[in-house]
Amino acid sequence: MIERIETIIEKFDVFFQWMTSIILGSMTLLIFLQVIFRKILKSPLAWTEELARFLFIWMTFIASYVGARRGAHIGVEAIQKALPSIGRTLLKTLSNLVCTIFFLVIAYNTLSFWPKLMSQISPALGIPMAFVYLSMIIGSIFMAIWYLILGIKALLEKPGQKETKDNIRCSC
Repeated sequence: MIERIETIIEKFDVFFQWMTSIILGSMTLLIFLQVIFRKILKSPLAWTEELARFLFIWMTFIASYVGARRGAHIGVEAIQKALPSIGRTLLKTLSNLVCTIFFLVIAYNTLSFWPKLMSQISPALGIPMAFVYLSMIIGSIFMAIWYLILGIKALLEKPGQKETKDNIRCSC
């Protein structure tokens, strides 16, 4: 069951990796255009800075999920390595459970503001701010799913099992 979910998530991973690359390229182009229009043409574009900021927010939450999947987030391994096998399993399970709850709370609270965000319009682009906050919901839900999977894997881990990138440390 977990393997099937991971296979589905891997499809999203490819999409999110491409998405972050495209967003980064778009941000670079927008900021370059802003500099050209402001310094050379003496006619700044009003919308480029706001769009670059919104894209940065999207990239932050999507790339956070990509980083979580790759195990790239900072984690302290000293305590975990000092514990016996059962202690490591409990620590990893608890850590991943806390991370799952944390990201679900973020997603839930962001969703609770959704009606207000639909009516709040960004000044330069004229789009609902809900579009910007959607990145928090998407990123948080995917991170919650990933940490839940890691928690389940930690529970199912056999004592003395060889460590892999998915079970080596707890971080969120």
